[in-house]
Amino acid sequence: MSNVSLKKISILSALLAANAQVPLGNAAETDSDQAEGKSQIAEILVLGRRSDQFAGAKDLTPVFETPSSLTVVDSERFLLQRLVSVEDLFREMPGVTTTKTVSAYPKFFARGFEISSFLVDGVPGSSGVNAPYSVPDLFLFERVELLRGPSALFSGSGSPGGSLNLARKRPGKDFALTSAVEGGSWDFMRAEFDVNSPLNDDGSIRGRAGAAWQDAGEFIDHYQKDRKLFFGSVAFDLTESTTLTAGAHYDEYRSTVQVGLPGIAGVGLIDLPRDSYAGGNENYFETKSSQVYGELAQRLTDTWNARLNVQYTKLDREEEYLWGRGPITATDGTIALFGYHGAHDANLFSADLNVVGAFELFGREHGVLFGADYQRSEWEYRSNSDSDTGLTFNYYNPVIPAQPDLPLTPGGEEYFSGKEVQTQYGVYGQTRLSLADKLTGVLGARVAWVKYDYQEFDNIPTGVYSVDAKVSPYVGLVYDFTQQWNAYASFADVFQPQAERKANFAPVGPVIGKQYEVGMKGNLIGGRLLLSGALYRIRQSNRAVADPNDPNFSVGSGLVQSEGFELEANGTLTRSWTLEGGYTYNKNKTLRDTDPALVGTQFIPVIPENSVKLFTNYAIDEGALAGFSVGGGLTWNSESIGVGVVQDSYVVASLRGGYQISDSALITLNINNLFDKTYYENIRDTRFGNYYGAPRSAFLRLTISY
Repeated sequence: MSNVSLKKISILSALLAANAQVPLGNAAETDSDQAEGKSQIAEILVLGRRSDQFAGAKDLTPVFETPSSLTVVDSERFLLQRLVSVEDLFREMPGVTTTKTVSAYPKFFARGFEISSFLVDGVPGSSGVNAPYSVPDLFLFERVELLRGPSALFSGSGSPGGSLNLARKRPGKDFALTSAVEGGSWDFMRAEFDVNSPLNDDGSIRGRAGAAWQDAGEFIDHYQKDRKLFFGSVAFDLTESTTLTAGAHYDEYRSTVQVGLPGIAGVGLIDLPRDSYAGGNENYFETKSSQVYGELAQRLTDTWNARLNVQYTKLDREEEYLWGRGPITATDGTIALFGYHGAHDANLFSADLNVVGAFELFGREHGVLFGADYQRSEWEYRSNSDSDTGLTFNYYNPVIPAQPDLPLTPGGEEYFSGKEVQTQYGVYGQTRLSLADKLTGVLGARVAWVKYDYQEFDNIPTGVYSVDAKVSPYVGLVYDFTQQWNAYASFADVFQPQAERKANFAPVGPVIGKQYEVGMKGNLIGGRLLLSGALYRIRQSNRAVADPNDPNFSVGSGLVQSEGFELEANGTLTRSWTLEGGYTYNKNKTLRDTDPALVGTQFIPVIPENSVKLFTNYAIDEGALAGFSVGGGLTWNSESIGVGVVQDSYVVASLRGGYQISDSALITLNINNLFDKTYYENIRDTRFGNYYGAPRSAFLRLTISY
């Protein structure tokens, strides 16, 4: 790998001193490099270099010893695979399926359920990264951590699909400067700048700042994806044991928006050019997000630490587009176009306080974590629609119409406005108990309170629900066969409030997801390679379904099940050869519903039963080809089924190469869809929501680092 990745970064480990300086490991460094102290590999490293990294800022256990499925991806892999946004990340992450109806609103699914919980530096809630309101650019982050399965313990209410924690870039004590320019297919242009520096002689005050600019087209006609991004942070060592970090970022993202392609009724997916676009000449989606945050980290003793983190986000979103729905026929590709114009304004606040430490009992050392968090989001929105624009679009003879004017002012029949306010707070705790020499128990629980208010038009309350003192437990056991292999079992649950009402107007109550998981993990090659396998079953009960006696109301009798298994490998096979990826099998179905026709069917049908995602890279560090690196990836998905549409199984391959021009300069080339496979990456039904996968593309990047 390139020396670009050898800059030191700062992370807060749950069991290490706050703000400890941790260097990023380099798969290609030689033993002599280490002897000279060029890169001292610490106890905890960001992904792949060792599997004893900690599972997030608030978890007591290293990844290897966690009785759950967790994948960590670091900024080095962001660059290797050219992962620009969280959507790119999930597209390449094993066990995750991306779906979307409106192109700007991707949704991500793991283990048959949506990933609805997003955290930043371990702080849960509405921090401005929650899809679909904003899909973050990975330039802001040092690494990401995906926990599959229920995550109520640290993230609060949500779906049992999992949670994603994004770890921000932080100031370090060593000077580092990285700049990059990139260009590629479809007029893609991007520039990045990231500088870190001590601000006084001893580095007790240090800062980091960065900016990214993107002007990019897409393989779809008339499509644009532009971005402006700035961040800055400063860390102060107030004392030897106290560190205050404060920072902010601004993210402005504008893209074209559409609703995908239709299908042909009774036939399925349509064979159109991959660059087909249906919409107005000014379809757009724009978000502007500003966030400020502060963190106070306190080392209480050698084995106890405390952390307070608060963050506030202001998010504005506006979109306007023409769209239509099929199906069409083999000879008539004409659809009517509808108009939509909407805007969202959001104020989002969250805070988390936690204490973590170790204690001795019965001659053994144990760990404990406890804390509390608070989340509040306020969303105000207004929209105007036109279901009778008089405009049409023909897929077989496309002519892009001009955008009609849809003002966001009251008065029209299809004008709508409303406000949502959700408040959630809770207390949580987890203890890690050394039960025997080879047996460890993990016990945890969260008690949560949630209140949701929804108002529309003249501030008449139209939707209110609350959940009081809901307990979400977590139990796990880990048995160490050897120092390299263990087996585990765990139970976790999570709840998600529902606004639906029964016929007596009483709330249906929250939907409950429970997961049972067993697995094995291997910590091999000196801790540089983590192998894992897991079997799981998730049942989600009390789902709101139509009341058979009155379809205007609901009953909480729905029950669904998702089960499967996962195999994953992350790390290095040699100092020069990295491997990440895995195989996933998932089967989800409806077990109980008031509609008998749904029983036994997939409740999320577009998720393929089988999926393989792999990526590998080899860096040559000696001989005539020293400085070169080569790698590639492969994605295989089995058949996916929508409503009246089917995408057969397919394989897509990628290739990358790099050359270290000098100690400070690296040039890389990424080629995606190497064999130019034509396939639908996302399907829905014959009306809309079907998206082609991108054709073959190439991107060239030059990175300069000091």
